[in-house]
Amino acid sequence: MKRYLIGGALAGVVLIGLVAARRGQRVRAATRPAADSAHIAVLGTSDVARATRTDLIAGVPVSGTLEPALVIRIASPIPEVVEEVLVKEGQAVRQGQALARFRTSAAEPAALSAEAQRRLAASDYERMQSLFKEGAVSQRDVENAEVSLRAAEAAEAQARKKLDESTVRAPASGVISQRAVDSGDRVKDGDLLFQLVNTSELEFAATVPSEYAADVRVGAPVVLVVTGAADAGLGGRVSRVNATVDPATRQLKLYVTVPNHGGRLMGGLFASGRVVLRQVKGGVAVPQAAVRRDAAGKAYVLVVEGGRIARRDVTTGATDEQASLVEITAGLQGGETVVLGPASGLEPGQMVTIAGGEG
Repeated sequence: MKRYLIGGALAGVVLIGLVAARRGQRVRAATRPAADSAHIAVLGTSDVARATRTDLIAGVPVSGTLEPALVIRIASPIPEVVEEVLVKEGQAVRQGQALARFRTSAAEPAALSAEAQRRLAASDYERMQSLFKEGAVSQRDVENAEVSLRAAEAAEAQARKKLDESTVRAPASGVISQRAVDSGDRVKDGDLLFQLVNTSELEFAATVPSEYAADVRVGAPVVLVVTGAADAGLGGRVSRVNATVDPATRQLKLYVTVPNHGGRLMGGLFASGRVVLRQVKGGVAVPQAAVRRDAAGKAYVLVVEGGRIARRDVTTGATDEQASLVEITAGLQGGETVVLGPASGLEPGQMVTIAGGEG
């Protein structure tokens, strides 16, 4: 009888143990999804970006000021009193147009006198030639008369030159950017009268780091954005590059010729842009913050695929600094989602979800 009681008790214990074990399994099974969900990383929409196909420009950033390509300093050719000023600052002028006139009280009579002397010398020379043919004078007399004529012609030319200098004319077409005299001013030889600029072409001077010296060449295209211009975007080409690098700054100076179609731009405007080293049309690109480097220096990105993080080794191409984009030439397709910025705690294979987006 005791044996049956013991056997029944043992059976009861085993049965209770089995029930408890099954209950524990159900509890663990019920709590497992909660534990898994606690390890799902949540990324914001600002933490990810899609690889897109776009145009990129890789270049050297530059900035500087636009200046007229042609600046002419018009100085006084004679010491004299300014009788009349015919133009104002900002006025457009044509080549040869009169800008100012000096007093001609001395130059004009001198020119008329020199002309009269030249006419008299010419008449005397003709008379000597006739007399020589008649044998009335010697060859020497004819030669002396010719010398006198040539001297009179030179004196007249000089007097005419001084008279012509009494009218100051524009040496080229352009715009008067500075007027330094008024009517009645007495000026010395060499004093500044006007400054004329031609803005049909502008020049943009800038410096680039010396490491780009081998890449920046004459003829390279330049894309510029001009501050304060209605049509801000324009382009030009490198026209000159200094032969030496500044030893103090390690910068190389270059000059860019910028066509000024329609005269939209003026000297003194600030511009910034890039010397174009390479252009890519329709390349796969991601933000610079998406490209990472491992300890060996190999480039890779973290992509979100199937709700998990995956590492993708990539090959990079052109970098568009202005757009903050990097071309991916291999390892990534357009439309794939990449992780941006710091990725601490994110490991390949980890489950992720994108708040407000697709995982």
